[in-house]
Amino acid sequence: MNVPNIISLIRLILVPIIVSLMIIGPIDNDNFYHLWITSININNYSLPISWLIAAILFIIAAISDFIDGWWARKFNQVTTFGKFFDSIADKLLTNGVLIVMACGTIIPVWMVVILVLRDFIIDVVRQILATKGTVMAADKYGRIKAAVQMLGITILFFINWRFLNGSVNGHSNNDQYGLINQLVMIPMYVATVLSIFSAYNYISSNSKKMFNI
Repeated sequence: MNVPNIISLIRLILVPIIVSLMIIGPIDNDNFYHLWITSININNYSLPISWLIAAILFIIAAISDFIDGWWARKFNQVTTFGKFFDSIADKLLTNGVLIVMACGTIIPVWMVVILVLRDFIIDVVRQILATKGTVMAADKYGRIKAAVQMLGITILFFINWRFLNGSVNGHSNNDQYGLINQLVMIPMYVATVLSIFSAYNYISSNSKKMFNI
């Protein structure tokens, strides 16, 4: 196993740790366990320590995604196994965090469904092409989507309506549909649009190979 694959393996190991730290935090939601209730409190802002640690690990995992790709290209260690392994680690990381955030109503469920379904569709396309001897590389829209999504998730680890002591149906800036939370959600809205567009681009650009047209 080469260095890029080891880095991907470490990222994969971080996934259950990050998810576990998120679901034991003191989020006011029945889907979480409230086992670690310590938080950093500043006026109306409350950041659970467990989420802070999860955020740091997520950032490390996100940076490692860049490092293993750079290392593989720099030292000519790009392998077919590495491409698939890296993709699996990335999807488990981002989708795992997205699902937990959806359970905490930090991210809308419809948005997570689109993002996760998009990844599933792309994986299906990639598998079909692999059976035909073609390895589908990521296009620029997919890479931009991934970067924006990582940024959006990172921001939500630190700022969201729950940490601002907002409410679901309130009308203040700190509430779920308030100004602050909607501004914070902009990267995720952009990532969702890019996910749809990049999926269309992947399918349309590979349709001839997929269907032998």
